[in-house]
Amino acid sequence: MSEIILKAENVTQRFGGLVAVNNINFELRKGEIVGIIGPNGAGKTTFFNDITGVYMPTEGKITFKEHDITGKKPYEITALGMARTFQNIRLFYRMTVMENVMVGMHTRTDANLVDCILRSPKHRKTEKEAEKRALEVLELTGLLDYRYQYATSLPYGLQRRLEIARAMASNPDVLLFDEPAAGMNEQETADLMEFIRKLQSMGYSILLIEHDMKLVMNICERLYVLDHGNLIAEGLPEDIKANPKVVEAYLGAGGVITDEDA
Repeated sequence: MSEIILKAENVTQRFGGLVAVNNINFELRKGEIVGIIGPNGAGKTTFFNDITGVYMPTEGKITFKEHDITGKKPYEITALGMARTFQNIRLFYRMTVMENVMVGMHTRTDANLVDCILRSPKHRKTEKEAEKRALEVLELTGLLDYRYQYATSLPYGLQRRLEIARAMASNPDVLLFDEPAAGMNEQETADLMEFIRKLQSMGYSILLIEHDMKLVMNICERLYVLDHGNLIAEGLPEDIKANPKVVEAYLGAGGVITDEDA
């Protein structure tokens, strides 16, 4: 069995009297694609924010590559090898595709502000290395031909891919995607599934939140299901699809989950 690269132990997140995430235990193994699903308001994005340092868990522990990252800042977690995308696309629309990717490398550069202002030899060397890495990432993601275009000029599906490319630029081991198929049409979603499989073949471990049941059932090896902050099921996609607690959470008692649900 592959080694565990990311682990959450008894993670709870409270906001005043509201328990958004309740005593969650979770594991991501190296090279896996794992999905977190659940109805709106289930606590999925809150749990993502706990993992990536946006929130500090009220209780529990999060371990990444054997480092305790509980309460660490997002930039510290990124520097350890974790990167994420967001449900709402967060690109720099007045920057080119290539510039957007280069922004993702800031945690891997050693030039400081003075180097940048004076354009020191260290800064020039760092800039050349960033450009080289950006071109590599753009080629891997199929965006090389768009490198000089502004991000805002890309079709929606390619904007989503650019956000992933920017995350890849930091040389992560783990990629976290928050609803990567949101707003995509059927063809764009199919292209995304193929792209995520490609990322896995390149050695990335992937954790994603997604409402598109067809996508998660086709690419995820294991699923965790949240409802009102509680973990109600975990396991193989085919088992999750038939789990009565999951069906009830999505559709109510007596429902049946199909590929169009979630």
